Amino acid sequence: MTAPLGMAPADTVATESLSNTATSADGVSALEEMTSRCRSLELALEEKDAALREMQHRAKNSLQLVISLLRLQHHRIADPIAKAAYDQTMHRVEVLAILYRQVHEARANISVQLSRYIREVAETAVANAEIPHVPALTVEAQPMETSLYTAMPLGLVVNELVSQALRAAYPADAWVRVRLERLPTGEARLTVASNGRGLPAGFDADADAAAMLVEALATQLGADLDVAKGAGQSTRLTLRLA
Repeated sequence: MTAPLGMAPADTVATESLSNTATSADGVSALEEMTSRCRSLELALEEKDAALREMQHRAKNSLQLVISLLRLQHHRIADPIAKAAYDQTMHRVEVLAILYRQVHEARANISVQLSRYIREVAETAVANAEIPHVPALTVEAQPMETSLYTAMPLGLVVNELVSQALRAAYPADAWVRVRLERLPTGEARLTVASNGRGLPAGFDADADAAAMLVEALATQLGADLDVAKGAGQSTRLTLRLA
């Protein structure tokens, strides 16, 4: 039977209806598959984050255990030179422990609040100093974040520079200042200054373990290191945060 003028045959209409239904079903299936994949990715990321946090937690606990063991041996060392070297090692491990503790507390994976970290490292270095007159410490740090792998060597640099400043002879109004600022160029600048006696004449950085460590860490960070000579001590580190 011939279809009326202007109307499609019944079999043609049925075919188009089936085609539209199939297309709609394919679209729903594709959407469901995409949703399933997205959920799988979310679960994988959650598992990865949980594993990373667990690793950080274990690293924090392991470093705290190492520090506790080192402190047990601290008072058994009689030789003052050996004791000083031992203490330096213990304080460096403590810098790493502070980092992992703060990252774990912030649940930030590998992102570090640099201002908070540098402040605690500097305060801990002063607290660990065994000197008759403890200088006044000032920390001025602009809020900024960086990766765990940049914060780690930077924290060690702060510890070394503050500790080096504390080892100098001080007047009654002694002070140590730590400053972290962001430059207009986008770089960060760390400055550690004090009004101590400064570096002695003929000071050889290549023969001083702390100075060698600071230079090595600055190289690792790709930073410009500037050590001012003269009255007092002032060291600046300029770098681009990762």
